[in-house]
Amino acid sequence: MEQNDYSVKDFKTLKVWQKARELAQDIYLITANFPQFETYAIKSQIIRAAATSIGANIAEGNGQLYKKKQINFLNNALGSASETRHWLVIAADNGYISQEDYDKLEEKTVEIIKMLISFIREITG
Repeated sequence: MEQNDYSVKDFKTLKVWQKARELAQDIYLITANFPQFETYAIKSQIIRAAATSIGANIAEGNGQLYKKKQINFLNNALGSASETRHWLVIAADNGYISQEDYDKLEEKTVEIIKMLISFIREITG
């Protein structure tokens, strides 16, 4: 009987996914202090973009067999990271986060964007 050696790519080993996971946790913590009336507005948008979409798209892309599909998911993660930056600006503008927290989260998000771009370039050769 022939034995096939199918290996599973583990997204959890990717540094960019690990950074996205850290950002997600930071976003969950910081949005806990948002006003109640923002629960279905800015709060849900930034959680959706940062806490769920970036890491999920990296993981889903990593599980693809074809490079083009992987790049598509990484590009989606890139878009969600940019959207996260927008919501961070809005949160800071409205005083929901301090300048210090904004700067920290902005720096982490930009780092993820740079890592995603490098990862995409690496895949495309």
